[in-house]
Amino acid sequence: MRAARGPLLDLAAEAPWVAGEDLTGPGTVLVLAPHPDDEALGCGAAIVQARAAGHRVVVAVMTDGRRSHPNSQTHGPEALAALRRSEVERSVEILTGTADAMLWLGVPDCALPKAEGEIAPLVDALAGLVDHVGATALWSAWGGDPHCDHEATASIAASLCRRRPDLQHFSYPVWGRFADAVPDRLSRAGTLVRLETSGERDRKQAAVAAHRSQMTGLIDDDPDGFLMEPALQHHFIEAPEIFIREGRP
Repeated sequence: MRAARGPLLDLAAEAPWVAGEDLTGPGTVLVLAPHPDDEALGCGAAIVQARAAGHRVVVAVMTDGRRSHPNSQTHGPEALAALRRSEVERSVEILTGTADAMLWLGVPDCALPKAEGEIAPLVDALAGLVDHVGATALWSAWGGDPHCDHEATASIAASLCRRRPDLQHFSYPVWGRFADAVPDRLSRAGTLVRLETSGERDRKQAAVAAHRSQMTGLIDDDPDGFLMEPALQHHFIEAPEIFIREGRP
C-alpha cells in the first residue's frame, strides 16, 4: 500500500489544527494500540507532546504481533511475539521517556473479540486501568481502519467510553488514511482535526525505527511477511497526525 492521496487525507488537509492540550484533558492519556508499532505510526508525536506538557501516558498494546511473518522459520510465532514486545517497549520508552509506560495485553493477532458480550473482560480491565491512572483522555485506533484488530480495538474503546463517559475520546487512523471512502460524519466541522508534529519528528522517527521487524529486512526468510515500504514510513513520520473526535452526533 502506497501513501497515495485519498478522501480522508484530502479532508485532513483542510481540517482545523489543534494543540496537544486539546487532545489530553487534564490528566493521564491512555493509548490503545492494536499492534506493536501503531502507537508510533498513529500518534507518536502526540504522545511526545503530551509528555512534554506534563501528562502521564500509558500505552496498552492489544495484540502480540505474532502473525506479521507467518512463514518465517527463524522467527516462529512465540519468538516473533517476544521480538515485537521488545520493539514496542523501546518505542514507548523513546516516546514517553520512561520504561514503565506500556501495558502488554498479549492477545494473539486477529483474536481480539468484537462482540459486546465477548469484550467485557477486556473492558473491565481497561476501566480499572482508567481509574488507577486517572485517565482523562483515550486515544484509540479508528474503526474505519481496514484490519480486524483495529476494528476490534475501536469497539473496545467505544464500550470503555460508555462505561467511563467522562473520557475524552479521539481515534487515530492508520490504514484508514488511504481508504477509498470515508463516513459522511468526518466532513462535520471539528470532527476531524490535525496536529502539527514537525517538532517531534526526530523522536517519532526513532520510535518507528525501533520496530525493526516491520520497517527493515530483519526477518528475511518470509516473502509474504509484512514490510512497510519506505514511502509509507516517510508519510507517517512527516505528515501531521490525524485525530477523529469520537462521541459526536
